[in-house]
Amino acid sequence: MAIIVGGYFANIKAPKVSPGMLHGAYLQLITGLALTGLAEAMVDEGEAVNHMKIGIKLVLALAVAVFAFLGKRREKASPDQGASAGMSHAVGIAAVVAVIVAVFMDGTNVVA
Repeated sequence: MAIIVGGYFANIKAPKVSPGMLHGAYLQLITGLALTGLAEAMVDEGEAVNHMKIGIKLVLALAVAVFAFLGKRREKASPDQGASAGMSHAVGIAAVVAVIVAVFMDGTNVVA
């Protein structure tokens, strides 16, 4: 997430989707799915993983990855300045919202 948000703020004057933002979005999806699988495997009987929180974070991670992919593709199609500015802003905003959800949603990972 730091790569995505940091890349967005580093390029805010001339917005573009940097390769780090795209790779960070893919890495966020892969590690999130892996950690969810581990959480499901390690939950004791009678407890459950908070599927609502995981679902919301998955939707946000998918949005970040899709916006980054489309922005990078748009930038390759027309390399002039500003071709992917809208997608860069979308990636940055979705990433910041994902951070807010991760921090301020119910902090417990397990619901009894």
